[in-house]
Amino acid sequence: RPSGRPSGGRAVAAASAAGAVRHCSGPAARGPSDLPSDVDVAIVGGGVTGATILYHLGLAGVGSSAAIFEKATLTSGATWHAAGLVTYYHGGNNFKLWHNEGVRLFKQWQNEDGIPLSFNQPGSMRLLQSEERMKEAHYTLSKSKLYQGLFDGNEMHMIGPEEVKRLHPLVNTDGLVGALYTEGDGHIDPSSVTQTFASKARALGGRVFENSEVVGMKCMPDGSWEVTVQTAGGKSHVVRARRVVNCAGLWAQRIGNFAGVHTPCTVLQHQYVITEPIPEVKAYHEQHGHQLPVLRDLEGSYYLRDEGDGILVGPYESEEDMQLAPPEWKGTMPPELTYHLFQGDLERIMYSMEKATELVPQLETTGIKTVLNGPTCWPADGNHLVGPSHEKPNYWNACAESYGIAHGAGLGRYLVHWMQHGEPPYELTEADPARYGAWATPAWVGDKVKEAYGWNNYIAYFNENRPRARPVVHPDRPQDDIVAVLKARGAQLGFSHGWETPNWFHSEAIDLKNTMATFERPSYINAINKECEQVVSHAGLAYWPFAHYRISGAGAPAFLDRLIANKLPAIGRVGLGHLLTPTGKVYSELTFVRLAETDFYVTGYSNYQLHDLRWMKEHMEVGEEVQIEDVTSKRAVLFINGPDAESIVAKLLDEPVDLDRAQFKAFQWRRLSLSGAETIAVRMSFIGEHGLELHVERDQVARLYEKLHEMDPKLGDWGGTTMNSFRIEKGVPLFGKDITKDHDAFEAGLDRFIKLDKGDFIGRDALLKVKEGGGPTRKMVKLEVAVGEEKVDCVGNEPIRCPETGKVIGFTTSGTWGCLAGKSLALGYVYGPERWADGTRLHVDILGKKVDAFVRDKAAMDPAAVRDRKAAAAIKAAAEAATSGVASSPQQQPAAMHAASPGKA
Repeated sequence: RPSGRPSGGRAVAAASAAGAVRHCSGPAARGPSDLPSDVDVAIVGGGVTGATILYHLGLAGVGSSAAIFEKATLTSGATWHAAGLVTYYHGGNNFKLWHNEGVRLFKQWQNEDGIPLSFNQPGSMRLLQSEERMKEAHYTLSKSKLYQGLFDGNEMHMIGPEEVKRLHPLVNTDGLVGALYTEGDGHIDPSSVTQTFASKARALGGRVFENSEVVGMKCMPDGSWEVTVQTAGGKSHVVRARRVVNCAGLWAQRIGNFAGVHTPCTVLQHQYVITEPIPEVKAYHEQHGHQLPVLRDLEGSYYLRDEGDGILVGPYESEEDMQLAPPEWKGTMPPELTYHLFQGDLERIMYSMEKATELVPQLETTGIKTVLNGPTCWPADGNHLVGPSHEKPNYWNACAESYGIAHGAGLGRYLVHWMQHGEPPYELTEADPARYGAWATPAWVGDKVKEAYGWNNYIAYFNENRPRARPVVHPDRPQDDIVAVLKARGAQLGFSHGWETPNWFHSEAIDLKNTMATFERPSYINAINKECEQVVSHAGLAYWPFAHYRISGAGAPAFLDRLIANKLPAIGRVGLGHLLTPTGKVYSELTFVRLAETDFYVTGYSNYQLHDLRWMKEHMEVGEEVQIEDVTSKRAVLFINGPDAESIVAKLLDEPVDLDRAQFKAFQWRRLSLSGAETIAVRMSFIGEHGLELHVERDQVARLYEKLHEMDPKLGDWGGTTMNSFRIEKGVPLFGKDITKDHDAFEAGLDRFIKLDKGDFIGRDALLKVKEGGGPTRKMVKLEVAVGEEKVDCVGNEPIRCPETGKVIGFTTSGTWGCLAGKSLALGYVYGPERWADGTRLHVDILGKKVDAFVRDKAAMDPAAVRDRKAAAAIKAAAEAATSGVASSPQQQPAAMHAASPGKA
């Protein structure tokens, strides 16, 4: 930490100057007369994000062919007035890596390199004021221990009220039950950080052009870009760029419009208050030589830190009270505004301010020096837009950063790695622009941002359900009819890439919204158990949205064969294939229905629709005769599963088709006409139960759902929670949860889908190296968790430990209560082959407790087909024993009967 009394008047000075402040960009800044004619990478925007990307391009050795084009001066826009919080802490997953990188880099620059950044690291405390907050904190702490143990994460501690008081003597601890304390968290001067990135980037060959506004962009036939830059004098200059990066912050949407790229984000208002000096704060600084810890009062919904000898309070208003930018801005900042601030509005943040005075009583008698209300830019979920566009080649987004200062260093390295290597260094789909399609309209984004901002300090439950701005109404998401049908049957709906998804079914047609969120086994587990029982005893029906593509053309077989690690299915058959990255990581999972020699109907996960489409387009070779049609909005899928599933479907056949499982076998498909609905019926099951996938035109799905229920009133409904119970009982990993770009195909257990002998495919060389090196060092395992009478289960991201040493040796990826198995189950990755054997005892952290977990070779439940074979064999053995006069033991016969009736298992 910097020694002596901390400085901190930067925000006061910036706020007092309001729109007139201008930060010097340094002597090496270039003027418009130096504009180049061509660059490899054109970075649009000179805030912290643009500067860090230029810096990391320099570190990668390509900085001299890159340039920033900034409409005004570096840090203008949102960077200059940011509160500058920089923390190790993050409640998510791989965003933690960005936080760690930022803190460590800034610490090195200031403490070792002597660069003044006003970086204060007094630590931070997340204050806990209820038992429910304590449960959340235990989960957060366990995830922190996971990252600390395996991925060089920073340490976090659970502390009591007494320790809170010792660390921050001004805090009133009444009502506190504890806090999460992270050493090394703090805050920094955003302008100094940005200027340092820019200065170091210039030293590596990068160029920065200020007063050079991008006013037009055109994608050329070869995929390069013509970027039109206008100088302050009004002259236009065209720069040819191989790649462009939208780092335009408050103007990101405007730049996207120039490029013809959908940029779903909006400008909103964020306020913070700076007080006059407080004697107790000044005295603490003089006595200790450093600042008081940053506080986050989650119930009061604000952060609080030292600013000079005063205090800065940054509230997050409720979704009802928070304010977006004026409607006439249409989500983006007008180009003529630069160092813009809104009028402060104390009334809007009065709830948080009153809570702050309760926590730090000195605030009640202290005057307010500044109310700063600055513009910032968020996407709908507040998680950034970072990655390549799915719409245009060589166009990258690095914008809508809700935590740009804290994330800047990690974000820059992440994006440049992706640009250089064709894949990101780790999984961060939560920041990928491809998570939003055209259905994310400006109106929808604005409405949803209110929720994201207002819920910023809400308790983050595993199964939370955010109801605002739903269902999506857009031509790309035609779902009103099926949503109405599902709601009428009691469906509790979730959300996936603009689609409504049935999570589970209540006995009444009511919408419980987020009222059932919990850290424990959900209270509706009996409803899930009923759904499971209905499927295995008779039949159940489920609607689920997927992504759908039609891929055809003379080059389609070779194209797809190059993309996936498995062999393509034969005509009339269905196959599962995985898209792998060049390093052998799992990029996605797709199902292929081969309609004809050069015609494939392909199904993927709905939330990866544009993610997968982008990958396919990126890897199509010039002149390749392949047509890819995205038919997601035109197709829909029903799952009907259970021993009587086929007989129910048969009642709707317009023409006779033999649906018997002996004739219509696994991984085959048939064309059916079901009550007038043309259907591709697929014999495969993600949940491991008998049944069919019915792929129909979307405008038929609601009617067919109702028709199937009409044919059999005993037909049950089931949803995603039941799907989770079934698939984990069968040991089936879920792509996007258990398998991601963090895992290679072998450690994910996908060996049977990897055909190294079929010829070349993306990722093959990397997997050969893994195999030649003796195989993976970590592996997915199935776990049986000994929770006893405790109604808690793993959900994913819990540390797995060695029981003898307590060392973290793995992590869970998903978990559930197995309704039919009657066990708490999980999937996860464990390091070390010696720990993969059946029966190996491990520990998992669940809500603050270490619980025994046992590795299992076999899944807790067999698939239905295996149960059938076992039952048939048991019956045959019993018959033979009876014929020979040898009676079966009392223990053997019930086992055979249970195998035939899995619903009673």
